[in-house]
Amino acid sequence: MTERSTRLRVTDVVKRFGGVTALAGVDLELLDGEVLGLIGPNGSGKTTLVNCISGVLKVDGGEIVLEEEPITGASRVKRARRGIARTFQTPKLFGELTVWENIAVGRGGLNRDRDDSVEQRSEELIGRLGLADVNREVVSSLPYGIQRRVEVARALAGRPSILLLDEPAAGLNDSETAALLGLLRDVRRMLKCSILVIDHDMNLVLDVSDRVQVLDEGRVIFVGRPEDAFEQPHVVEAYLGVQD
Repeated sequence: MTERSTRLRVTDVVKRFGGVTALAGVDLELLDGEVLGLIGPNGSGKTTLVNCISGVLKVDGGEIVLEEEPITGASRVKRARRGIARTFQTPKLFGELTVWENIAVGRGGLNRDRDDSVEQRSEELIGRLGLADVNREVVSSLPYGIQRRVEVARALAGRPSILLLDEPAAGLNDSETAALLGLLRDVRRMLKCSILVIDHDMNLVLDVSDRVQVLDEGRVIFVGRPEDAFEQPHVVEAYLGVQD
């Protein structure tokens, strides 16, 4: 099997909030075309790390490199232009706009509806993500699970090379979570972007991920195959507070 190249590398990243160290020298490697699950107990630093990668937060130490280019001090806009897209724990959509308009915003084309590239890209994503029946509906009128799909579609509209998903299954029922799992597999296969996913739904993360990385108290305690993660006593202890 051909060895995958590294698309994103995080090295010794530190983030502090006052006297609290949220990330204490975290390393992370996201390979070309892979799905990496980032898991850990509440307060372990998962969302903080995603915020540092996407530029929402500035790091206090360490380095972030995207496809051989350091982006540690780059703005959120520059990182987005370089191919990093993300979703949030709570969907941040334009509730008064339609599904199509939200996706067009992600492509930069809300005021350019006659631009063929915007039109084509938006329609392509609407079809692939199963949104054709609601593409002209106002987003705020739609069920939560569909809003989640709209947010993923908007993130993908700019053709990112990296998609960061923060709790994409939060608030979804079992059938919606199953649909999300299929969607993530389709996104990776069809659009060939690398995906970093955080979620408390272990079944989803372990099913969709090629590898998982476990954080605890701002430190990496495991990186490896999903099926091996909970065979590690220190991972079990981090989640349960006990050790067999």
